[in-house]
Amino acid sequence: MKHAGATEIGNVVVELDGEIAEQARQYTRDKIAPLARYAPQPTEFARVRLIRTGPRAIAVHANLDVNGTPVVAKAEAATFEEAVDLVHDQLQNRLLKMHN
Repeated sequence: MKHAGATEIGNVVVELDGEIAEQARQYTRDKIAPLARYAPQPTEFARVRLIRTGPRAIAVHANLDVNGTPVVAKAEAATFEEAVDLVHDQLQNRLLKMHN
């Protein structure tokens, strides 16, 4: 698989709503930053928002900038880890499809 050569997204901004544990910031960055290896072009920026949507639900919205092309994913789960993992998988799949 050909990719842009970067192993990490250099700038990952993680926004947490006030009810999300601070540890979610590093977990999210650790999951999203390495996605650059799947991108067909340079991916310099990612913005990820984690929002509590209910007593047992967290939504994650992620936007990557792949050389000017937005790649977006959304998921909701009971924990921030589950929601971030779902978004990670969606983004990885979308980035791989961009190679075709």
